[in-house]
Amino acid sequence: MIAHVRGVVVAAFAFVVSGVLSTVTAQSASAPAPGVGVRATSLIMENGSRSDSASDVEITLPSVTASGAPRSYQVVSIPVPDAFARVMKLDVEVIPHGDFVVLGPRTRSLASTSRGRVGVTIGIPASALAGRLVAAEARFSSPASATLVVPIEIDVNLVRQILLRPGSAAINAQAGNDVILPFEIANTGNALETVQAELTLPVGWALREVHQAPIMISPGQTIKRRVRLAIPALSSTGSSFVRIDLSEKGEALDSKTMRVEVFNSGSIGSQAGPLVTSAFSHAADENRRPNSLFTLSAVGALYDSVRIDARMSSGSAIGGAASNAFARIGSYQSSASVVLSAPSGQLSLGNTGTSFSDLTGLYPYGQGALVHVQNAKWNLTSMGALSMAAQGSTERKPMLGLRGERSFGDLLLNSSITHLADAGLSPRRLDAFGVGAAVPTLFGSTLKAEVAERRFLGGSGIGWSSELVRTDADNTEQLRLTHAPGGSDAYARATNEMVANVSERLTSRATLSGSAWRTTDVTSVFTGIKSNGFSVRPQYAIREATTIAIEMRSYLFDATSRPGVSNAGGGFGTEEQQLGISFSSYLRQYYLNSSAYLGTVTRTVTPTGEATLSSRTPRNSWATNAGWSGPGGLVELQTRIEQTRDAGGFVNQQSMIGVRGQQVVLPWFGGIRGEGELQRVNGFGGDNTAIIRAGLAIPLINGFALKIDAERNSIFHSVSGRVPWIFGARFEHSMTMPMLRTPGTSGYVYEDLNGNQRRDSGEPGVAGAMVRRGSETAVADASGKYRVSGDQTKPVTIDEASLPDGWAPSGPSIGDLSVTLSTSAEVELVVAPRSGLSAVVVDLSKAHVVARDSAGREWAATMTGPTTATFESLPVGTYKLDFDLSELSEPLVPRTPLPLLVVSGKDSKSITVTLDPRPIRMWNGTGTQGSGTQKNSAPPSDKSSKPTVNPSGS
Repeated sequence: MIAHVRGVVVAAFAFVVSGVLSTVTAQSASAPAPGVGVRATSLIMENGSRSDSASDVEITLPSVTASGAPRSYQVVSIPVPDAFARVMKLDVEVIPHGDFVVLGPRTRSLASTSRGRVGVTIGIPASALAGRLVAAEARFSSPASATLVVPIEIDVNLVRQILLRPGSAAINAQAGNDVILPFEIANTGNALETVQAELTLPVGWALREVHQAPIMISPGQTIKRRVRLAIPALSSTGSSFVRIDLSEKGEALDSKTMRVEVFNSGSIGSQAGPLVTSAFSHAADENRRPNSLFTLSAVGALYDSVRIDARMSSGSAIGGAASNAFARIGSYQSSASVVLSAPSGQLSLGNTGTSFSDLTGLYPYGQGALVHVQNAKWNLTSMGALSMAAQGSTERKPMLGLRGERSFGDLLLNSSITHLADAGLSPRRLDAFGVGAAVPTLFGSTLKAEVAERRFLGGSGIGWSSELVRTDADNTEQLRLTHAPGGSDAYARATNEMVANVSERLTSRATLSGSAWRTTDVTSVFTGIKSNGFSVRPQYAIREATTIAIEMRSYLFDATSRPGVSNAGGGFGTEEQQLGISFSSYLRQYYLNSSAYLGTVTRTVTPTGEATLSSRTPRNSWATNAGWSGPGGLVELQTRIEQTRDAGGFVNQQSMIGVRGQQVVLPWFGGIRGEGELQRVNGFGGDNTAIIRAGLAIPLINGFALKIDAERNSIFHSVSGRVPWIFGARFEHSMTMPMLRTPGTSGYVYEDLNGNQRRDSGEPGVAGAMVRRGSETAVADASGKYRVSGDQTKPVTIDEASLPDGWAPSGPSIGDLSVTLSTSAEVELVVAPRSGLSAVVVDLSKAHVVARDSAGREWAATMTGPTTATFESLPVGTYKLDFDLSELSEPLVPRTPLPLLVVSGKDSKSITVTLDPRPIRMWNGTGTQGSGTQKNSAPPSDKSSKPTVNPSGS
């Protein structure tokens, strides 16, 4: 409380004031409600004889508080102080503070009968900051009494509103250069915000700024920002998209996507063909023996719709360490192979393989040729190859097969014939001929069936298979039964197989999936193999990117081996049951996956002629991996713990912890990408291993690049028993070859200088103009010529963002595409006076002026002045004018012949058109008009009528 004394206080009045203050102080300390702390007896003047100077004293009472949002009105109830309960006259004045407003009268007198509370309506301004602010004060006053002031505070609600505004201008950039993206961040809320901007870039792009500091932005403030991005030199011509996300402490505020038009000058005038990469790799194995490998690949479009994927290698890798080193740097040893693919089929040469059917051969793989041809109603697959030679042998077997399918409405028939064989320690062979069909059945399901005769090593038989499957957007049901004599020794999964799979979406968030299977088989090694199991997995989506699932699964495997020369045979098996829970979540580029399982495993061994030995132990596991994945690479943390208990009750534990990074962009090193891995495995029985690895991918110039890798892996040991460092290096060169024949439509993008919609002599081409057909893009060369692929029946359009300022495309077409220079043009309208009379005054604001080009397209003008019609943007050309003057108060007629509107450059053109009023017709009673040239068909019925003037001219 504040006692403010204005003026000069006399000694006698000081005694009275001191009594008032003491009373107010005591009352405020014990008052149950703020603002009701002054006793009435301390201020009542029965005869009104107290000195007038008492009204100059102000006493501030506790404030009254309300809450509200900006741009709202809040009614505040203010209790009248008890001290004024019985005064003769009481006035209250409400004084607003700052931008707050008070609705209604600010000053009012309170009747003695209603002095409990005073209602005040406070308007909260849009600019009010979040927090508690003094919005106004209520001043209670009475003659010869001190003025009591009650502050009115408004607790303004927090309004968080951050807007991201990308730059409005088109952003064009050249591959291999930097591009600057401008944008603005506006705080239209009422609190100070600290915003973090995150960018999602196209693959291979890099952010030049190493650290992005948080942005502090005050209410009402707009901050301009620019980011510099590096575009890879091999980026293709077309649109690329950069997304900017604004957030504060993980809460998303706004997001926008900006389009960048990338131009690759190396692709102007030609279509990008296959990417040819040649590489020489070198690595040393665990015993320091050198290994070299040369690889060559060509991947991409060859011509039209044909793509090529060709690969070959020369050299060898001795030992597992060298092969592992080569794989780390992207070099693989393989035989030569070529795959040509097109919408109508595929041709594979070299290493190749396919599947004919469940009964006539699954997964044969060899070296030879594979041809697949298809159209809307039939397809044909044929294969001719030799099996892969077994290690230490040169023996190879022929592999031949043919399969055809033909549809008859909803019915699909198929037939296949095969001769398949391979060599090795466990040779396989199959001669089969089968026929099958697929037909729709009830409830949207499809029934598939096949019958085949199978001949294999050691026998023959009739095989059959049937499958019932139904699939839609949310649910899948499948039941498959198969009997294939010969089993896996005759290119089948098993001799007998039963599989059931179900996946059902129960609600928008809950799904249920399950599977069950049972197989039996007989091979050259085992007299019997049996396996069966099931799994059930309900899953619930807590939110769009977070799911939790519970899984129950059981698995049984049992095998009996055949007696051999060196063994008496026997049996072994494994049975396992597990119950687990898993959790998965991601937020933008961040993800987390975790799962935990409890279970038991039972292992059995049955030596020939002896009792079965069985051991049952608990088996528990927990695994988690979390990381970040985006265009700039991947960084992941991995952990796993697995526990079992042996027969003596001792717990054996295997644990793994590691961190790895893949293709991580190092922007401060000019686009170099790094890789690395740290992993520690503590195995059962104290068998520990560790992996330390680091690598770099360094782009050089003109398509050259270098990859290096170093690894120390404790699973590789030298002959001396030590764990060595293994180094690998790869030097490569990549280049994009032109297509053998560029596909699609060709033409010129040219400047239509006279606007006649055809290319005339002397009209130049537009270099660098981008054309589009669907998702396909192309760029015109220096002469304006382009060639674009895609559906040749669809038109080609010009991307206006790639044109110089002022130029605009004339429209889609197939072939030559014209661009015209758009400019403004004006038409001045002049109303002619009537002959011998005063000028005609007409409001022309409702006049409509239209310009038509040679193709009949229309442009409408806007009346920008009392007599001026303006065309804001007209392409170069010659236009005919048309007028609609029906809405004018005085009907007018354009004077003919109308002039042509000629637009030929950037300067505005102006022509004048005269509008004539209709002539005045006067009746002279003789059957002819007094003035004018028109005649009436009949005189009026009143022959004594006097001549009249028709102001409308009709």
